[in-house]
Amino acid sequence: MLLIDDERLALVQLERMLSDAMELTAIDSFQNPLLAVEQAAVLQPEVVFLDIHMPEISGLQAAEMIQEVCPDADIVFVTAHDEYAIRAFELNAVDYVLKPLQKSRIQKTVERLIRRRSGQIKPFVAVDRSQKIYCFKTLRFQSLGNSPEIPKWRTAKAQELFLYLLHHRKQLVHKSTLLEVFFPEMDLKRAMTQLYTSIYQIRQCLQKMGMDLVIQNSSIQEGYILDMGQVVLDTEKWEQELDKLTVPLELRKDKLLQLLGDYEGDYLQDHGYVWAEHERERLRQIWLSHARYLAKYYFQHAEQHPEALQLFERIHIVDPYNEAEALIVMKLYDELGYYDKITAHYGQMVQTLETELGLPVMEQLSGWYNQWLDIRIGKERFS
Repeated sequence: MLLIDDERLALVQLERMLSDAMELTAIDSFQNPLLAVEQAAVLQPEVVFLDIHMPEISGLQAAEMIQEVCPDADIVFVTAHDEYAIRAFELNAVDYVLKPLQKSRIQKTVERLIRRRSGQIKPFVAVDRSQKIYCFKTLRFQSLGNSPEIPKWRTAKAQELFLYLLHHRKQLVHKSTLLEVFFPEMDLKRAMTQLYTSIYQIRQCLQKMGMDLVIQNSSIQEGYILDMGQVVLDTEKWEQELDKLTVPLELRKDKLLQLLGDYEGDYLQDHGYVWAEHERERLRQIWLSHARYLAKYYFQHAEQHPEALQLFERIHIVDPYNEAEALIVMKLYDELGYYDKITAHYGQMVQTLETELGLPVMEQLSGWYNQWLDIRIGKERFS
């Protein structure tokens, strides 16, 4: 389902009302109609709710463009103006809902959509039968529209062995390599027994979790290949979605912000395997690059400084040693009135650099803080 409205609060309200009225597999919300049209071609929503009065293009124009790329999508207009109803229904709109939104009115729209889609009481949105593996922060499996679950392994060794095969998915991993990585201290016979046992435990876990993953045993080459089939890996999907964002930043900033939010933590962060560190750092740098790009854009627009602060705060968590960005965070705290956070942030930076790196804080950062502190003390003295 796709929701389009240039007012963020209106989007939040509509999403909440729809979530209360029906079970949904996914809702994608956009404030930028041009970006929404672009993403509609990828997302292929079954239903689109959109406002009419929006910048750059109207909801009526957006609906026409969406119908070209999603001919089967049902359109619902949500607007504060009633003079466009005739034009809306000329576009075969399913409904025309006036603001301010009423829960009972949205419920009627949902019922109309259900009847149009299936004629049943159950929600019309198809069950998401895709299978996904999540590797940001911690390993989780998701299948048949269920919520992501943390798999239960018989042993920690089975978990790590699976993740190692997943890390090298679609590639042959020789048994000799697995023996060297996982059972280096054992004699060959015992190590092989442990390897076969762990592979068996992995297959049992995958079957129990309903995951269509196959561990192929190559007798000729003496190794294993993890066949992903149609299972989606979150890290791969995340990179693919980033690569699709080729339009100017102004038209893709909402989608980019969403993708940055999908980065829930570093790759296999909770597991800490040494062999995953290179991939962990590679994905971290991709996130940092895009996050800094968007944060600088927000910082250049005064009205979006609250968004800039939120993003710079998260950047600082991922890269706590960047003093220039620490200074930006402190300046934003000052501008937005979060004075109590400035001293805490500066103290944390001092401790991080001195304790972990044995380095002093750069003069520009300490100079700004000391000047700010003098001004604050002066204001308090004369207040």
